[in-house]
Amino acid sequence: MGSGSAHFENFTNALIARIRSTDEVGWFGGECLGVILPYTPTAGAQRLAVDVCRACAATGVAPEWTVYTYPSDWFSNDNGNQRQYYFTDILPEWGAANNFQFSIVNFQFGTPTMPQSRPYRPLPTWKRAMDILVAGSSLILLSPFLLIISLIIKSVSRGPVFFKQQRVGYMGKPFTIWKFRTMKVDSDSSNHKEYITRLINGAAENGEAFGKPMTKLDDDPRIIPFGKILRKTCLDELPQLINVLRGQMSLVGPRPAIDYEVQVYSPWHYRRLDAVPGVTGLWQVNGKNRLTFNQMVRLDIKYLKEQSFWLDISILLKTPFAVFSQIKDSLQEKQRVAELVVENA
Repeated sequence: MGSGSAHFENFTNALIARIRSTDEVGWFGGECLGVILPYTPTAGAQRLAVDVCRACAATGVAPEWTVYTYPSDWFSNDNGNQRQYYFTDILPEWGAANNFQFSIVNFQFGTPTMPQSRPYRPLPTWKRAMDILVAGSSLILLSPFLLIISLIIKSVSRGPVFFKQQRVGYMGKPFTIWKFRTMKVDSDSSNHKEYITRLINGAAENGEAFGKPMTKLDDDPRIIPFGKILRKTCLDELPQLINVLRGQMSLVGPRPAIDYEVQVYSPWHYRRLDAVPGVTGLWQVNGKNRLTFNQMVRLDIKYLKEQSFWLDISILLKTPFAVFSQIKDSLQEKQRVAELVVENA
């Protein structure tokens, strides 16, 4: 594809709008643009090509470039399953009129393992220092408030105040997370496991735009009185400041993964474990419950690539507003349900 094409800007804009944060784009040979789609099956590669070509076709201008694939005749080591894919298969009228074709290749890397085999990278000094300072001071300042929450939990439900659960942390290392207990003691987790599995598998089967959002099971009968309030306001997560002080978590990072969640990860999902899990993160301040599982993972990987002091500060400052927005959405949803009940009465 010639870099001097008159319509090259249309193509690059369409491509940039479609690629994921896990994909790599760069120049090949100085004149051709190359795109690498790690761990992408044939259907995913075809969907990318279809979407980009549809966007170009929408401009009403025939492309003036040629699309090559790897492996192809350029390379002697053809170790992929190559298939010719014609534009007439996608947009018959437009493709036939402009005689446009391109190639699709299903090129898979080896199946990755859990990220323990990757080199360990300690937290930046500024990040660890901020974690200790903010988490330590927050636990001291909030101690009266934390005590009140503890007393409420003890008064409405038998059992411990804190809920402890093994999570998968940095580089796949397990750790025990602390939260305020919002469910009955010895609750069966099979319902949540099935729900998470459906979310992840559904995202893989239906694509990013059609996956279900990462909402919590707040209608779960296992939730104790006052538990829904703790969950909606994210107050149940305050004890995770203990995990931050112990170095198992950071203030900002990906949501800590559950072990049965990791068991159904697609290969590229493992990259989110390359970052220390956080109390808050890009996912929480960019839609949270409105986003699909794959969208959450892409934000986690984006944070890993762009991690900086000012990005962490920005996320921390946005977190309270994200919590308020979540509470507002919850109240509006309850109002809509109440109105439907009245209408159908």
